[in-house]
Amino acid sequence: MEEFYLMWLTHIEGVGFKRANQLLEHFGSAEAIWQAEPAEIRKIASDKTGELIITSRDEDQLNEWIIELEEKQIDFYSYWHPRYPKMLKEIYNPPLGIYVRGELPDDDIDTVAIIGARKCSRYGATVAHDIAKDLGKANIVVVSGMARGIDSEGHRGILDGGGKTIAVLGCGVDICYPSENRQLMERIIENGCIVSEYPPGMPAVPGNFPARNRIIAGLSKMVVVVEAGKKSGTLITADMALDYGRDVYVVPGNVTSALSYGTNALIKQGCPIITEGSDILMALGITYKEEEKEKFKRKTAENISAEEKEVFDLIEDGTPIPAEALCRKLHKDIQEVQYILSLLELSGYIVKVPQAGYVRAN
Repeated sequence: MEEFYLMWLTHIEGVGFKRANQLLEHFGSAEAIWQAEPAEIRKIASDKTGELIITSRDEDQLNEWIIELEEKQIDFYSYWHPRYPKMLKEIYNPPLGIYVRGELPDDDIDTVAIIGARKCSRYGATVAHDIAKDLGKANIVVVSGMARGIDSEGHRGILDGGGKTIAVLGCGVDICYPSENRQLMERIIENGCIVSEYPPGMPAVPGNFPARNRIIAGLSKMVVVVEAGKKSGTLITADMALDYGRDVYVVPGNVTSALSYGTNALIKQGCPIITEGSDILMALGITYKEEEKEKFKRKTAENISAEEKEVFDLIEDGTPIPAEALCRKLHKDIQEVQYILSLLELSGYIVKVPQAGYVRAN
C-alpha cells in the first residue's frame, strides 16, 4: 500500500519533490503521513499545503483511484520504486511518480529521443521515420511525445523497425492526445509504454507540456532534433537535455525554411549533425567499422568467435528470444549483446522478428 499512499501525495497541490522528501524524512513513510495527527503535520507544513494534506485523507477517494488503475491497467511507480527509471532521477525536479501503460524498458537499454515540429515537412517526416526505423533494428528505444508531426513519425518508425518506444504525454495515460493517434497509441502500449506524471483523466492543457518535455529529456540518453521553428517547444526540450548533460544531435535542414531555424541554430551552437541511424549507433558506441562488416560477411559458422557462439547457441530456430533475455542469461551489458547480434545478423546467421526477438536464419 505504500505506493498508493505515495500516489496520494502526488495529488496534493504544493507537494513537490523537496516537500515530499521533507515529509518522508520526518514521518518515515507516506502511510505514516496519512495516519499522522493534524498537529504533527502542521509542525512540518504549517502553510496551505499542510492543510491540504490533512483534509485530503479520504479513504474512499484513495480506493477509487486504486480501482481505476486496476480497471485501466495502469501502473504507478513512485520516485522510490525500483521500476522508476534511473535516468529520470538525475534531472532537476523529477516527478514524484509516473503513471505507465505498457512496459517500461530496462534501465540498461539505450534510449534516444526523436523530437521536432508538429507541422513538419514531408522531408522531416521521412527522415524521422527512417532514422527511427534503423534504430528499431538495433534494439534502441525511441522516446517522444506522441504529438503530431515528427514525434508521431519517430514512434511509427521505431515500431516499423521492430523496436520499442516510449510516449510521454501532457495528459493522463488513459487519454489519447491528439485523438487521431489512437491506433498509434495502442501500438505503443503493445510495444513499449505510455508515460505521464499526470493522473488518469487529466486533460491535455498547454501548461502541462513544458513539464512533460523535461521527462522526455530525462528519459533519454541522447536527443535528436528533426525540424524546429524559431519559437518551438522542441528547443525547450533540447535546452533541458543539454542542462541534464545529455547529447543533442541535429538533422540539418533547408536554410531557407522556417522549420529549420531552430535546428540550424542548434548546429551553430555546436550540436553535432546526424543524417542517418548509423550516426546515432556510432555515437552510442554500438556500431562497427566498414572493414568489420566485410570480415564478418566472410565468416562461416565454424570460425565465429567464442563470444558470438555464446550468443548464437542461445538463439533457437523457431522461438524468438529478445535481446534483453540474452543479456540476463549471459550476464552481459545490452551494448555488448547488441553489438554481437548486429554482427551475427549481418553475417546471415540470425534474423530479427519484429516485436519478438531473434531466431536462427534458415
